[in-house]
Amino acid sequence: MLLYIFTTCQSRIEQCYPRIINMMKELKNYNYIIVTGGHHESKYSHDKHLLELQCNDYYEGLPEKVIKAYKFINENKLFNNFTHFCKLDDDMEIKQLIDTSLLTDYCGKVNNNWSGNRKWHINRCSKDSLFNTTEYSGPYVPWCLGGCGYILSRNSLKIVSTDINYHNEIYEDLYVSKILYSRQINPTNIVGLSKYIYSRDHSH
Repeated sequence: MLLYIFTTCQSRIEQCYPRIINMMKELKNYNYIIVTGGHHESKYSHDKHLLELQCNDYYEGLPEKVIKAYKFINENKLFNNFTHFCKLDDDMEIKQLIDTSLLTDYCGKVNNNWSGNRKWHINRCSKDSLFNTTEYSGPYVPWCLGGCGYILSRNSLKIVSTDINYHNEIYEDLYVSKILYSRQINPTNIVGLSKYIYSRDHSH
């Protein structure tokens, strides 16, 4: 069973929350949560499908937000029945539910180039963040593009949820892949992913 995880922030929650709620209702699927950061404590409202986390809620805080969301899910009995977890940005549309026969330990739209835009995050972060003016200097590995959505098995989510290096990372999707790569878990490509989950900015 697959849980859809929409990540957003407090400044966008009023805009995206009704859209996501209505979209999932039309799909007759209630296996989803919506995640925000910037709260004084972490708590989950089951009725609202809303997970509020104590973490940085700005662009540079996305690695922390995602890892803490995975940790919360992994440790909470409410989510024990789920075998896979689909991380999505708040702008994404689910056109049809993902065929679970396509799922592996780690899958999505894969970038195998071992390189990327090291300046993508500049001027997207909060003004007092060092990341806002500093290029990414770390390594690349093949990774699933976060803007297109990606899926983790429970085993992969458990592995990722134990990492605490998020303050030194800026690209959440690459960060997740680096953790899994160190455990010999490589991404697999889902052909035609955009017929299931779609982003106007990232899907083709």
